[in-house]
Amino acid sequence: MCHAQGANHVMASRLNLLFQVSPRQFLEKTVLFTDGLAAPESLALMRNRIAHHIDLQPRNERVRAQVLSGLHLYADSPLTSYFVPPQGFALIQKENPPQRFVFFPEFSGSRILISPSGTECLRVGYESGLTGKLPAPEARADSPYTDSFSFWEHTTGHLVGKIRSTAILFKEPTQPWTVIMQQIVGTPGLEVVRSVFSRPLRY
Repeated sequence: MCHAQGANHVMASRLNLLFQVSPRQFLEKTVLFTDGLAAPESLALMRNRIAHHIDLQPRNERVRAQVLSGLHLYADSPLTSYFVPPQGFALIQKENPPQRFVFFPEFSGSRILISPSGTECLRVGYESGLTGKLPAPEARADSPYTDSFSFWEHTTGHLVGKIRSTAILFKEPTQPWTVIMQQIVGTPGLEVVRSVFSRPLRY
């Protein structure tokens, strides 16, 4: 076991289920915002817990992730998941994890850092505030990291306006943990999915 340290109304009751059945297809079609998970009130609910009750709620044709204080508050399929706090980390099992999903704060200008923790677990870190592409940290000879995944790896070229982003990890039986990043464009209230990138993690 790892011990951590540190839409519309018709869709409303089905979002968690739809996301769990097919996370990539969900993110290809549906804008998902996770910035609310890093709000002070959300972080307070998640403090000193290893897994968290994430709930996907419709907001004007888009979806926002929020945290519930208890399992009994779900109106949809429970989506108990891991969460990596701002500038923090979470420990997850490589195989047969109790939870299949890892959520992050908003991913714009951020990157995920993967390193081993013992033989059975991964340490999943999160860095934000990056202003451009950086060398992959795992490429250094003395690096503690086995993999990284950055917003800036996939956000290049002539981009107009603000690019927002959401990233999650998910685990399927017999498959490695996989990262999915969703790029979001558009004016507030009219955001759409620009593109989705996904690949297995290296560990």
